[in-house]
Amino acid sequence: MPPCWYRVLKMSNTGTNIRPSQSTGLPHTVCRSAGQYSQGARISRELFPTILKARTLMPLESHIRGRLFSRGRCVEWPASASDEAVPRVHLIGAGGAGMTALSQVLLDFGWILTGSDMQAAESVDVDILVENPGRILRIHQGHDSANVPATADLVVFSPAVTEDNPERMAAHLLGIPQVSYVEMLGELLRNETSVCVAGTHGKTTTSAMTASILREAGVPSSAVIGGEVIQYGRSGWGRANDSAVATVEPLFVVEACEYRRHFLQFHPRLAAILNVEPDHFDCFASIDQAYDAFAEFASQVDPAGTLVVRSDCPLLARLTADYSGNLETFLPVGKRFGTGRNAAFRASWAISSLREEQHLTVFDVVRQGRVFGTVELSLPGWHNVENSLAAIALAHAAGVSPDDACAAVSRFRGVRRRFEEVGTWNGVTLIDDYAHHPTAVRATLAAARKRYPGRRLVAAFQPHQVSRTQALISEFGAAFSDADEVLLVPIFAARESADVAQTALEELARRINLAGIATRVQTSLDQLRATLEDSAQPGDVWLTLGAGNINRIPHEFARTVQRNYTG
Repeated sequence: MPPCWYRVLKMSNTGTNIRPSQSTGLPHTVCRSAGQYSQGARISRELFPTILKARTLMPLESHIRGRLFSRGRCVEWPASASDEAVPRVHLIGAGGAGMTALSQVLLDFGWILTGSDMQAAESVDVDILVENPGRILRIHQGHDSANVPATADLVVFSPAVTEDNPERMAAHLLGIPQVSYVEMLGELLRNETSVCVAGTHGKTTTSAMTASILREAGVPSSAVIGGEVIQYGRSGWGRANDSAVATVEPLFVVEACEYRRHFLQFHPRLAAILNVEPDHFDCFASIDQAYDAFAEFASQVDPAGTLVVRSDCPLLARLTADYSGNLETFLPVGKRFGTGRNAAFRASWAISSLREEQHLTVFDVVRQGRVFGTVELSLPGWHNVENSLAAIALAHAAGVSPDDACAAVSRFRGVRRRFEEVGTWNGVTLIDDYAHHPTAVRATLAAARKRYPGRRLVAAFQPHQVSRTQALISEFGAAFSDADEVLLVPIFAARESADVAQTALEELARRINLAGIATRVQTSLDQLRATLEDSAQPGDVWLTLGAGNINRIPHEFARTVQRNYTG
């Protein structure tokens, strides 16, 4: 099995409150001089007003930034536990996709990490050590002030962690600087040559492809990807040591998310904008606001570098006028390459001779009208052909040869939760995908219909956020046309009331039914599991779609087969 990175320390929660010290006014168990923490301790509510008066994070002073980021992050290992040169970081919300990748990078750099996450123990990878003994991130289950080591140099928190989190408040009282996940990435990239992939769809797969090409071509590189790259068993890695760098400039590949304009923390040398569509309605009230954010991201690309953009993206006209660097475009599948005045038909990169061969999508990559190389892609769907085109364009800009780039994409096995073939159950094929936007849902189902012609497709969909469901209700209603049946489960992570969420879900079911697709609303994941089991027919293809926790369903069915087989 591939290595993973967590050991869960189950800590009893006694509910003990931390009381202020009479001499310092700080809790005894979180003072730097206090020694051992009391297990399971919490910051009492009476301290909230004092702590929350100072909402501004302690800034990263120049000497702290210099020690952590500006020199020799690749620490010789094993390092002495008392070696003050080794950075020590505590991660709050360490089990999320981005934080997992970040932790793997920092561990490769030799940093000492601790962390916490609210995930239940069974949903976190446990008890697997990495290659070198001692290099492990210990994850405390739940958030507790006692989890924060007094010796930490820095606390990094995920976007979901709020200011009143007990570990953030403990860090404030301890005087430990705090940065968000995206700010931490920005600090890591400050002195790096970075490659950033942005867009409403395809970021994870394209950044994973790009990082894989660089890695297999021998380019010294690091990566932070929003999902586990299947062939490596991890979502992040750091180059082993700067001394290994020969004549090639090391690179750092990052998936650059537009949510809350996070990607504006980055100033890449190479970047791609795959597409821009309405999404994240709590951040962008209109598509124009999204265009503004992406245009600002594009303006931060190094003029000496390269920006790759989809040729029919409406943003392109603005970038053509404003961007002063090397601007390259890639042509979507289905568009003809040409030299006319229409921007949708002009492109630096295109494909030709697209064909299906034994579960492979084979095509020629064309650059500036000449064949660049041939790819035999194992991932289904035209959207993945376009993702690979963008990745090859970025790799070429980084100096990778055509043969190496095309060969690496041909070997690429995908990312977890992106058309992931989980297994089979009683003759049923189980596929899981992260699709939570109408465009992604439509592309995933089209890929499944093409890969499994003549088989019954059952799509189980977990909408993500009421605001997205309501704003795109018409698009969602038309997105399931390739499915034979749709099963809807309650909206995941709904900030609105349960009544509002249920109303949105029922309206979505009505729209899909009106489009001619049989649709049933399920009250829970448990009911979904029972419905699938009762209605299973050998030869079915079941797709679980959504960014929430619906992915546990296909894995449970796959494990059932394994238990029956091994029992």
